[in-house]
Amino acid sequence: MYKNILIAVDGSPTSNLALLEAVKLAPADASVRVITVVENPAWSIPLEVGVMYDVEFMHTSLVKAAKEILERAKTLLQHKGINAKTHLIDLTEAGSNNIPSAIMKEAEEWPADVVVIGTHGRRGFNRVLMGSVAEHVIRAATKPVLLVRAPGTADDDDDEKTAAGSREDHDTSI
Repeated sequence: MYKNILIAVDGSPTSNLALLEAVKLAPADASVRVITVVENPAWSIPLEVGVMYDVEFMHTSLVKAAKEILERAKTLLQHKGINAKTHLIDLTEAGSNNIPSAIMKEAEEWPADVVVIGTHGRRGFNRVLMGSVAEHVIRAATKPVLLVRAPGTADDDDDEKTAAGSREDHDTSI
């Protein structure tokens, strides 16, 4: 049984499903930690010739959004009877921009017994360049990882469609 459950969220519907799946894993005495990672906007936004970005403003906005994501996740878990702690990992301060490594470092240092993460979160330029955060997490994992798939993403296997479809009645909004 898992006593220390780490849930990585990004505010997407799939990460909300990951929260709900983690509820099913958590025994009454579990310690649950919800994390989100803020990218360094200076490293993660493609620069175009002649375009200026206010990196500090973008960073402040990302941190504010991350805090809101964590608060919504904590509230959802409280409504499910789970007292969770939250932690924001700011890669601007960490001197890195590797989200999967930050998640796994947190899993080791906290220490987690299992990491729960959604398979399809935010999209964008980094997704194109780096691939799925979840994919990179499982490649680097030294802990068990529970991947939570969004309904409708398993279109290559009818059994997976049925399993994902059974979760469609869950409200994934927080």
